[in-house]
Amino acid sequence: HDLFSEKSKNVYGLPFRRDTQIKNVLYDWPSHSGRFRGAVDLAVELGTKLVAPLDGKVIEIVDLFDKYGPSGEFAKYLNYITFAHGNNEYSQLAHIAKGSVKVKVGQLVKKGEEVAVTGLNGWMEEPYLQHVHMFVYKVLPEGGFQGVKIRFSEKPRESV
Repeated sequence: HDLFSEKSKNVYGLPFRRDTQIKNVLYDWPSHSGRFRGAVDLAVELGTKLVAPLDGKVIEIVDLFDKYGPSGEFAKYLNYITFAHGNNEYSQLAHIAKGSVKVKVGQLVKKGEEVAVTGLNGWMEEPYLQHVHMFVYKVLPEGGFQGVKIRFSEKPRESV
């Protein structure tokens, strides 16, 4: 059984408004390996408004950093919001601008509700420096987590 072929049970919306220009969609990247397999980087303009990809509850917020760089050692400077959804699934939106978070831990959010804007922090590099990193995972019975392939309600496509 290939752990990585597993798709999300839930169907997620894109983490921004429909009219957002997407410059690139990256599935495979060095930071998307192992337990983080399944993550997607959506290259968008800096300051793009981010929305909850699905109804859920905010369970974790990191909103401290404005430091970024082109290698793994910068991963510890990552800002993100984690949401709990049904079916033991969690989604995370990362690279949010410091101070831009509009929700609180424990808050229930609706799909499409604005939660933050994109920013520069964590492990980011050219050519798609400005992006939102979206990750969906499940918690494993033995502890820890494993990323799953995100089922989107609408396939993310590069804007022409």
